[in-house]
Order: sequence, then structure tokens, then C-alpha cells
Amino acid sequence: MTTAEERTRAVVGARDLLATLADGRGPYCADLVRTLAMTLLRHYPSKSDMDVSAVAMPSLWADPAKIASRRERS
Repeated sequence: MTTAEERTRAVVGARDLLATLADGRGPYCADLVRTLAMTLLRHYPSKSDMDVSAVAMPSLWADPAKIASRRERS
């Protein structure tokens, strides 16, 4: 089971990874990026977590059903 600490660490880690990639400095190995993504996704909020959070804190989270993911748009 994913704990609140693990979930928070995944969100913070994902933000850090995206900031690092957006910075554009340094070589990036596809395997490293894939490994980091899998590590972060393991404890990333699920759809049901986001649904519950959106209901509990509507000023903080939007309804995820109204926001299409990249995979759904493709």
C-alpha cells in the first residue's frame, strides 16, 4: 500500500524530474529516465486518489474526469 509520504515524495520527485529535463543541461540516458519514471509512478496518485482529492479539496484539485490525459488524447 502506498503511504501519504510515498505519494507526496512521488509528486515532488516528478516535479524535480520535469524541472531537470526542462533545464536542458546534461546528457540523459533513456534507460535512466525510464527507471526514474517507473520509480516515481509506483507511488504517484492514482485516478481514484485524484477523484477523492478533487472532491475533498476543490480549490486545490480540479476534477480529473474533465482533464484528458495525453494517453487519452492520442
